[in-house]
Amino acid sequence: MNIKPLGKRDHRIDVLRALALLSIFINHIPGNVLEPFTHKNFGLSDSAEAFVLLAGVASAFAYFPRFSAGAFALPLAKIAKRVGVLYVAHIASLMVGLGIFCFALQQWGMPILEIPLNIDTIFAQPTKALIGIPLMTQQIGYHNILPLYVCLLVFLPVLMIVARFLGLGAMLATSFAIYAAAHVWGLNMPSYPSSGGWFFNPFTWQLIFGTGFFVGVRVLRGETPVAFYRPLWWLALGYLIATCIYHRYNLYGSIPNVSWLPHNFQINEKPWVALPRLLHILSLAYVIGHSRLIMGWLGRLSPDGVLSRIGRNSLPVFWLGTALSVVGQVYLFADQPGPFGQIVYIAFGILAQAAIAYFLDYLGKASKAKAAPKPMAEPAQDAIAA
Repeated sequence: MNIKPLGKRDHRIDVLRALALLSIFINHIPGNVLEPFTHKNFGLSDSAEAFVLLAGVASAFAYFPRFSAGAFALPLAKIAKRVGVLYVAHIASLMVGLGIFCFALQQWGMPILEIPLNIDTIFAQPTKALIGIPLMTQQIGYHNILPLYVCLLVFLPVLMIVARFLGLGAMLATSFAIYAAAHVWGLNMPSYPSSGGWFFNPFTWQLIFGTGFFVGVRVLRGETPVAFYRPLWWLALGYLIATCIYHRYNLYGSIPNVSWLPHNFQINEKPWVALPRLLHILSLAYVIGHSRLIMGWLGRLSPDGVLSRIGRNSLPVFWLGTALSVVGQVYLFADQPGPFGQIVYIAFGILAQAAIAYFLDYLGKASKAKAAPKPMAEPAQDAIAA
């Protein structure tokens, strides 16, 4: 493969990741006045699918150039390090979230054991839950996406090996085969001590990640990620409009299931990324990716703008946003603010996430400046003369 590292970071991906992060933050405070305006309300997918797709693209940029050149050790070591960082971030985020929820239960009687957050299992079976938490098999609401990313990065070397030795087509076929097998045989990561499986099923969500990886590798090759065909673009746009109407008017169940397809292929439950949901995120990516208006606007935004900075520091921003969203849920329950108070809190949360992004960018630049070799001093004039 003719793979070359990108000359510079594509800030358009950072902007899109930032928009997904801010949308996730708003959606994780259910019932607020801005939640009905996020894009999850206008189709079959939401910001989580968009973020996983972009994570696949970013992973191709970060790890595949050296791997494709035959330098296997360094990319695999970097992936292992990232897995460790994500795991620690998840455990820390989960414990902080639990602490906030439990404080709200004691202070204001917030019914966290009645809300479907899966916290009741921890209270009912604390010994088993303390086994499940470090194993990531015991998850709670709004804190279950980082375990998915851990699994996706653990699976990433498989995608890279297949892409490196068998080609991108074989890689995408492998990813789809795992996705199809998960639907046919109901594969999912087990929950413990809770029953059932993960809310973000790694066996199905890996196809979105693999599709993003496919796009990223083609960009590294200098190729168009997915060729533009005008009829296909209009078909994708038509699907987005149709599913928007379908969702907005709650027409679920009006279309009969196809008897010869597995049930999980057709339902719109999040763990399974059913075909309609998968087609929605792919159609959205195709329409946006081939829209000169949208991509041109993204390109004109500054790489040092607030959205670019948020996207560059996605994990710390997501971590802080998750904690602030739990605080926001408690705030809405305890204080019951009106629309103005809700908007003020959401604005505060967005500013806090922007602030940490700016701070981390500043630290990064300061660290690079400190590590850069200093220019050699000019020799003294008398030494030159001598």
